[in-house]
Amino acid sequence: MRTRRPAGRPRAVWIEVGLLAFLATGGLVGGTAFVTDPTGASIGARLTWLEKTPVSDFLLPGLFLLVVYVLGSLALIAGLLWRPAPGVVRRLDAALHHHWAWVGTIAMGATLVAWILYEFTIFPERMVLQPLLLCVGAAMVALCAAPSIRRYYAVPPLPRR
Repeated sequence: MRTRRPAGRPRAVWIEVGLLAFLATGGLVGGTAFVTDPTGASIGARLTWLEKTPVSDFLLPGLFLLVVYVLGSLALIAGLLWRPAPGVVRRLDAALHHHWAWVGTIAMGATLVAWILYEFTIFPERMVLQPLLLCVGAAMVALCAAPSIRRYYAVPPLPRR
């Protein structure tokens, strides 16, 4: 008689991790380039692109890339793989009925989609990376809706006292 093994991580989790790693890598390259050269010239960006924005150079966008897409993606990768839930986060998980990294991945994907759609409205030129990143963000959100991932990151409510 064969015993049934507990279900491991769904394949979709590994795809999410890959998408987050891709996002972190791109954020690291772009963010570092913008912080070290706020004119954007080192990677072919032009200050004229920022005319319809509240910033005059690429320093703040570079910091955004580093903090949100690099550090945020790395935190989400760790959360998706190891599922830590210390202290107060456990209550948040229970209130949301899903692990914080699952919720955070949806938020990261939605943020990426919103960022790229905003870029479409302000940048006169289309770049190859924009449609790709739009697809990455949409895929991050869509994958989190997959039943296997929803079940894997589901958290039961805390017992009432």
